[in-house]
Amino acid sequence: MRTCFLRSASFTALLLGCVFSFSGCQEKAPETAAAATPKPYTPTLLNQAEAVDTLTAYGQKFPHDTLVLIQTSKGDIKVRLFKDTPLHRANFVRLAHYGFFDKTVFFRVEKGFMIQGGRTDQPNMKIGGYDIPQEIRPHYYHKRGVLGMARYGDEENPERMSSARDFYIVQGHPLSPEELAANIQEFKLNLSPEQKEVYRTQGGAPNLDGRFTIFGEVIEGMHVVDSIANVPVDKQQNWPLTDVTMKVRVIRQ
Repeated sequence: MRTCFLRSASFTALLLGCVFSFSGCQEKAPETAAAATPKPYTPTLLNQAEAVDTLTAYGQKFPHDTLVLIQTSKGDIKVRLFKDTPLHRANFVRLAHYGFFDKTVFFRVEKGFMIQGGRTDQPNMKIGGYDIPQEIRPHYYHKRGVLGMARYGDEENPERMSSARDFYIVQGHPLSPEELAANIQEFKLNLSPEQKEVYRTQGGAPNLDGRFTIFGEVIEGMHVVDSIANVPVDKQQNWPLTDVTMKVRVIRQ
């Protein structure tokens, strides 16, 4: 078992996870349909050597799949995926097409910071042993509502490659001038005046900037994110005491 870090501004917490090592084969994508109903079978298991080529090809096959509906037990969240993070978009869409996320929950919730999903405490669909090369873009920052992927810490993952399945949505909170200044100094951030204003008025998690890949943002349903962030959790692992389930559907335009 390995550990993966997603650090809040106040403390470092562990994201527990298993990494599977399997050999993959040629990918067969599901047929395009008006409603992106998940296929009743598992995706091809990928290894690291195959991941980039497979995800690149998958993204090219489904170039317009950028809207995703996350149907949770607390309500619906609509997310737009960014086209300039193609590997992360393709990976998320691919797993959604196969219904992978339908077997997972929001397993880590930190009020005022973020909600994290893509895992379960029950056996679920295996996807192989691979990480996604980072696609950190300087024009994206961790304002309230952005979608990103967790990853293992710098010590064992200096290339900052992303998890293939553990995603997070930033809830955040408005930062006081003192909090923002402390984040800028500690994490050596170069924020524009506009970004500073967003962090002060809307909130976010600037401590994650430049360190994790952002690949989408919530366009509807932030009240649902807030609702999930407020559920009672286990104090050691921040796992909700009552599972917050999800079904993820790609909305095809």
